[in-house]
Amino acid sequence: MSRRASGVRCQRYTADGGHYEGRWQQGQHHGYGVKDNGRGLIYEGQWRLGQRHGNGTLRRQCGNGHAERVYVGQWVQNVRCGEGKQYYKDGTVYYGQWQANGRHGHGIQWHADGRIYIGEWQNDAMHGKGVLYAANGNRYVGEFERGCKSGLGVYYHEKNGEQLLQHGIWSQDNCQSSLLSMTSHIA
Repeated sequence: MSRRASGVRCQRYTADGGHYEGRWQQGQHHGYGVKDNGRGLIYEGQWRLGQRHGNGTLRRQCGNGHAERVYVGQWVQNVRCGEGKQYYKDGTVYYGQWQANGRHGHGIQWHADGRIYIGEWQNDAMHGKGVLYAANGNRYVGEFERGCKSGLGVYYHEKNGEQLLQHGIWSQDNCQSSLLSMTSHIA
């Protein structure tokens, strides 16, 4: 096959045991196509000169024959970039902005243990302003740095229909100093 080959190919096997079905340009995946890498990962979506580029879905082939989603969203030059949704093996799900394969910008993450984070991300970690909800209903509203509560924030503790507010300064998930106040819930 010529390196300049273009058009649609039904199937082409790769050296690693995978295969590709879709459009080609100059001998590379280009346009819409589906690639099974031969090691359990399947990408279906847009390509640009051999790289995932545009909108696409990455799935993992399971032992039972089903495929589970790994990532659905935008790609730029083979990496997650733009808006997308990532499904982690432990049941955690992230939806938001990506840059260079990492969570970066605004996003929401639902943890498998019931925690939810809504806020800013930088370099694949909670960073900037956000809200972290605990599984028991408590929440922290404030600043984060490299994945930890750091900076000014308020922790809302719920107990017996009352709410304890802890206004404080945090560093690496630990409160350094705080002022407590109690409020009653309004029914």
